Amino acid sequence: MSTYAIGDVQGCFDELILLLERINFNTATDNLIFTGDLVNRGPDSLKVLEYLYSINGSVINVLGNHDFHLIALTLKNGNIKTKDETLKPILESPNKINLIEWLRHQPLLHIDKETNIIVVHAGIHPHWNIKQAQAYAHEIETIISVNQADDFFSKMYTNESWKKGLEDTERHNAIVNTFTRMRYLTDDGICDFKQKNSPDKVNHLIPWYAYPERRINKNLIVFGHWSTVNYLHDQRVVCLDGGCVWGGQLIAIDLSKPNLPIKVDSLKLI
Repeated sequence: MSTYAIGDVQGCFDELILLLERINFNTATDNLIFTGDLVNRGPDSLKVLEYLYSINGSVINVLGNHDFHLIALTLKNGNIKTKDETLKPILESPNKINLIEWLRHQPLLHIDKETNIIVVHAGIHPHWNIKQAQAYAHEIETIISVNQADDFFSKMYTNESWKKGLEDTERHNAIVNTFTRMRYLTDDGICDFKQKNSPDKVNHLIPWYAYPERRINKNLIVFGHWSTVNYLHDQRVVCLDGGCVWGGQLIAIDLSKPNLPIKVDSLKLI
């Protein structure tokens, strides 16, 4: 039995199937933990969701910002913009309700019981310890899984950064933004959501995982979201976003061997 973590799929269904073949994935014995952003931008978001829903007993997906956006679009039931065209097949699917209900009951944070490895989409704020991170994740998971979640999603689109003393919508948005959008921090721990370049090109900001005195420093943290970082295994973190949707790679690791990535090239290169 193996548990694999897989980076951002973003609708790259064919590459996902190739990766599962490469790791000899067996639904009877193995488990998959995705770093979020299963959907959007790639060609086959509906196929990705339908397949993972069909094997949901073997799958956990820590929610990413594109997953949140899909749920919000579904609950708002409004007109989609050009940038959301790849989500249209999901929104028009007769199985939409089942797929979205499955998605919005997924966690923001997962800790593997065998290895104590933590999986999130973007990261964990360096000021948080494990108990705080779990509590904040549970707080949002509870909100988005209830029938009144549409009010939360209608107020979600802000750039609120985590800091002490936040309440209500500002607090909720800061937690979601941390788990799903964070890359860089300023010296005083404020998230910068604009900068997306790789750390070797940015000098005035600190990657969240390199922040001094990060409180979670014993557990390995696996994350995605940051395609310009690509595969990284350093400083007690592993980044698995190989930018498959941009022509890069889809990356997996066996959690028992986190320093041995398994990669599949994007079919855009063929």
